[in-house]
Amino acid sequence: MLGLIVGESSLPNYVINKLLKKNIEFLILDLTKSNIYKRYKNSYSLKITELGKAISILKKNNCKNVIFIGKVERPDISLLKFDTKALFYLPRLFSAFKKGDGNILKEIIKIFKENKLNVVNSMKFTPELIFKDKSINKLKINNADKSSISKGVKIIKSLSKFDIGQSVVINNGYVLAIEGPEGTDVTIKRSLHLSKKYKLKNKSILIKFPKANQDLRIDLPTIGFDTIKNCIKANIKGIAVKRSQNIILDKDKIINLVKKNNFFIISI
Repeated sequence: MLGLIVGESSLPNYVINKLLKKNIEFLILDLTKSNIYKRYKNSYSLKITELGKAISILKKNNCKNVIFIGKVERPDISLLKFDTKALFYLPRLFSAFKKGDGNILKEIIKIFKENKLNVVNSMKFTPELIFKDKSINKLKINNADKSSISKGVKIIKSLSKFDIGQSVVINNGYVLAIEGPEGTDVTIKRSLHLSKKYKLKNKSILIKFPKANQDLRIDLPTIGFDTIKNCIKANIKGIAVKRSQNIILDKDKIINLVKKNNFFIISI
């Protein structure tokens, strides 16, 4: 039995449908706000604080392998009520929480391993979602674009030790926004605000790369249809990602959208 710990986004649905087609048995630990996966057999609605309950359900159902899919918003830890086992791990989790999201995820993987639960990459079951192409919509980028992309990659790498986000928006060499806990979509919107404030004429570029030492089993950078729509609204002309280390969702829809809007996606 495969354990799925699912959050928001369209990715969990895609993975679930793929598992159903392959006749792979699974159970779901649903962390979504509206418990949208309760319609499935072997689905359990949980809160993010019920770590002990999650481990207990997984072990009881002989789930040796576990995958994490979808987004879970970073909570205000001071307002949370933890179950008994989560309280046992709370000092470790709190220490990781202060260091950033990546450290929290790594600590959870360690806790699962201690409980004989192996965390695996969801892309093991859906490898077709990994973006391996050189580009979508083969538009030529100029030297200024190349320089902005190079700068963005360096920024993400240099900030990795602080566990700061996976994306940065750059306009002709000028840094408009760096991703924080709020996520990529809010970062894109912030860049639009600054672009308008400073009356920038050139369009920006979004660079979305994994942080150095990021555990891709549990946190693989993802580009979806809404990401592209938000970029277009925010006067962003393209996205640069790391080849084979980013997920592209709704690829057919994205191809049509980027071609209509003269938008590029390239991998490096």
